[in-house]
Amino acid sequence: MLSYRHGFHAGNHADVLKHMTLCLILRALNAKDKPYTIIDTHSGAGLYDLGSGFARKTDEAQTGWFKIADNARLQELVPEYYQVCAAAQKVPDASPQMYPGSPFFEYELSRLQDTIFVNDAHPAEFESLLAIFKRTRNVRVELRTCDKTIAALLPPLKKRGLIFIDPPYEDEKEYRQTVDAVKKGLQRFEQGIYVIWYPVLARLKDHSRNLVQAVRRLNRPLLQVELCVEAQAEDFGMCGSGMLVVNYPYKLEEQLEPIVDELYHQLCDPEQGSAKLEILNEKA
Repeated sequence: MLSYRHGFHAGNHADVLKHMTLCLILRALNAKDKPYTIIDTHSGAGLYDLGSGFARKTDEAQTGWFKIADNARLQELVPEYYQVCAAAQKVPDASPQMYPGSPFFEYELSRLQDTIFVNDAHPAEFESLLAIFKRTRNVRVELRTCDKTIAALLPPLKKRGLIFIDPPYEDEKEYRQTVDAVKKGLQRFEQGIYVIWYPVLARLKDHSRNLVQAVRRLNRPLLQVELCVEAQAEDFGMCGSGMLVVNYPYKLEEQLEPIVDELYHQLCDPEQGSAKLEILNEKA
């Protein structure tokens, strides 16, 4: 299905959690001199104008970015996040309300010796990515699905790497496809860091627990972080989101803990929100 456009949801609470977690993982990769590969399987448009018709229709950035844009504590804990958000405003012809997507974080925080593959199956998102990265030397943009991306790019030539999987989950089968993608990826590139984003939907439509358990059964080191900003409804809406990090970097949980605590206090309903940070499978 190709109806999903992330511009409707850019900068929301899920993006904040997702991108701050991504920043910490890239920090860990940058701690070593050896080059690495980033593979982003569902890249979206790369940059989002929060003043656009897409964003204003839902105004979801009010649940995330606009609440923490000036947060001094988070600026101290994860300065990379704010550096990249500031860099998005400096792109030629950028809107003063531009918000970066995951490919822009990956590009800004990686190094010239690192290689980035940004992929999306939506033609409009692909064209946007081409426009953003057409003059970059270490970014390749491809129009393809997640399964074809995994098959084409793993194992990478550079033996350190991050595979970032961020599906829209428009259909229940995307949960199974995500687990299959991670399983096949691990068969080809066992030491890679696999990062999976997931939504926490209304009870009648939520498959997050099944996804978490399926990834846990892969028996690889696994960290989970989840933030729900409000109570879970019965039949409609997204109350929160989470990240699963397979082969999580050393001490990632320690770095995430104060960030998640601050996000909980800034973004969540104090009576109905919740936060979770847990190592589900320990490192050997």
